[in-house]
Amino acid sequence: MRHWRLISAAGLLFLGLCLVLGAAACGNRNPEGLLKREVPENATPEKIMLEGLNATDEVNSLHYVFDYAFIVPPTGKQPYTAEVRLTGEGDYDAATENAKARLVWSTFNKEFEYVLFDGVQYFRAVDGDRWYELPGESTLRIPSVSEIARNTAEYLDNFQKITRLQDEMVEGRDCYHIAMVPNFDAIMEDEEFLNMIRGEGELGESKLAELERIKEQLKEASVNYEYWFDKEYLVLRRTLYNIEMVQKGEGDTPPYTVKVIMEIAFPLYNQKVEISKPENTLLYKESW
Repeated sequence: MRHWRLISAAGLLFLGLCLVLGAAACGNRNPEGLLKREVPENATPEKIMLEGLNATDEVNSLHYVFDYAFIVPPTGKQPYTAEVRLTGEGDYDAATENAKARLVWSTFNKEFEYVLFDGVQYFRAVDGDRWYELPGESTLRIPSVSEIARNTAEYLDNFQKITRLQDEMVEGRDCYHIAMVPNFDAIMEDEEFLNMIRGEGELGESKLAELERIKEQLKEASVNYEYWFDKEYLVLRRTLYNIEMVQKGEGDTPPYTVKVIMEIAFPLYNQKVEISKPENTLLYKESW
């Protein structure tokens, strides 16, 4: 499937590495327009993920709900836990690769609308009238299902461990539960993956240096991905990414662990989605 993109806002590291999955089979379609599919009860986690990737890749559209949090524990200069949270929901049209979303940046009491139309990103404050077009090099990315599916398939060999956990219910749906631990030493050598993180356009020296710093941090990071696949239709119903990175303290402050938690739910597939290009837009001047 194509790509809706992960969010990185105001310099926060909402990692552009997410993953989804699919399948083949037969059967009658449900109210979501999904075919019944199956894998053997003793199927390996690799089999479930790849079949799930195919099933998710075949949908026409999807509705998603996301909750991202960036958490910094107390340090010498900050005697409290700091948290930046971004939540929202939106829709993705697989045929056009267009997307729209409503975002709530609760930490700063801000709410936005977002549109991805013909590869161009737009946003506006909910309480404002003016739409802004983001420059091509912008790092703001709304979750892209296509990237989830494609990257999981391409980088499946770059995981240290993949495990099938106990089946679980997700909003009334019985699901397979899969956990993965990535091998960033291998992933970071892939040029296409690095291009995905960089985004479109050229990066200046400062941003390239920041990218290299992030790469070094990820090599030492604790990263776990979890996926829940619908047992009847094999489409993805939920993802959860937990990332912990150690930051070097400054002065007398000892090193501390920063956490990034990204959760996305997929409650509805194949619903009618209408996405149009915003009118009367201005080019957004600031960089993210």
